[in-house]
Amino acid sequence: MPVSVKYFCSIDKTQSLSGQNKILDSQPPHCYKYRKAFGELIPDKHFPAPDDAGDVHCSFKALQSMNTSTCTTQSDAEVKVSVVVPVYNSAAYLQRCLDSLSAQMKEGIEFVCVNDGSTDTSASILDTQAARDPRFRIIHKENEGYGKALNTAMKTARGVYIGIVEPDDWVEADMFSHLLGLAEKTGADIIKANYTIERKKISRPNEKFANYEEGACLAPANVPEYLSGAPSIWSAIYRREWLDERQIVFTETPGASFQDLGFCIRTWLAAGKIAITHKAPYHYWEDNPISSSRRMEDGAWAAYHELSMLSKVYEGIPADAKAIRSYLVRRIFATLRADYRHRIRETVKSFLLKYSNLLKKNFPLETLQQDIFTKNEWYDLQLIYTTPLLFPRKSRTRANLLQRVFSIRREANSRILRILGMSFILPRRK
Repeated sequence: MPVSVKYFCSIDKTQSLSGQNKILDSQPPHCYKYRKAFGELIPDKHFPAPDDAGDVHCSFKALQSMNTSTCTTQSDAEVKVSVVVPVYNSAAYLQRCLDSLSAQMKEGIEFVCVNDGSTDTSASILDTQAARDPRFRIIHKENEGYGKALNTAMKTARGVYIGIVEPDDWVEADMFSHLLGLAEKTGADIIKANYTIERKKISRPNEKFANYEEGACLAPANVPEYLSGAPSIWSAIYRREWLDERQIVFTETPGASFQDLGFCIRTWLAAGKIAITHKAPYHYWEDNPISSSRRMEDGAWAAYHELSMLSKVYEGIPADAKAIRSYLVRRIFATLRADYRHRIRETVKSFLLKYSNLLKKNFPLETLQQDIFTKNEWYDLQLIYTTPLLFPRKSRTRANLLQRVFSIRREANSRILRILGMSFILPRRK
């Protein structure tokens, strides 16, 4: 049955598509044809752009859906890497991200971008990008959170390997070709790179793997300390078949808070072999005021649900692997503290009691290796297990630093005030 299609043609590609579109009843020459299929804009392989298209730029949107299997430019066998991009209200940074993806290898790669119900101009930016570059596939859906958006993209991904890029970050032009080269050379389940932390006035490489040779393959059990660091799931590619076999997906809790933690831990512990590179081609932008790390209050109990799920992972770790268990709990403890700082006062008591019960039930203190933790971490960890309502709001390390500058100690008949190492004795108030 023929599909009814309207074509939207923009003649001048140097100008914005808005205001330039003309509705045509038949396919114009020298244009790509796009049909709307399951919310995606996909170039139809039956109508490729001719070699003499020149400067003409066209985009098309079909008004009826059709089977996506007939609308691809690359066969499944040709796609080596699928890069998934979850997008929610990211218009301010999105084009920078998409431009960096466009600069990747020209063949063997696809970009699956999920617009998770954005209310800004992110959707139109994505559609315009797909019209320019057939490697981009766009999925528009209602807002259901970071985890659901990534799972949606991964289900449609066709690559041998899957990469993740967040819409406010950017990558260097050779990132995925370099990681793919290591993947094909080593056959590793995960190929992991360093990354660069970016702020307005600071650019700082995060060199996690400086102590290992370039291209080295690691057994996760031999580097348990990685579990206590930041997840950084996006500076890597993952073998898709292996993810499917292990049934590793993201937790589909609301918002964008902590869903990367469980994915990071499950992939690291399940991997048979992880290849690493010293390169830091992923640029992690920290100054986005609406990034997931700054919207943790939106998903009030997201971290709790994520950690509840990780209790099953913990059970699968051998009892004699105390170092792995301890580094995992150290990461959980850091997550707990980060979440705690964003609690409103009315929820603090229930928060501390819930976390205390979760830890005591699923991560017994006697199963941990104390020397993995700092002195202050171990002290606070014992508090959350035994007397949770005394757990400090600020980390003890920060508190100790403040005490070096300013402190007051109460004596029987006086108070001792210390400022920058100098002591002053004050009479005790009556």
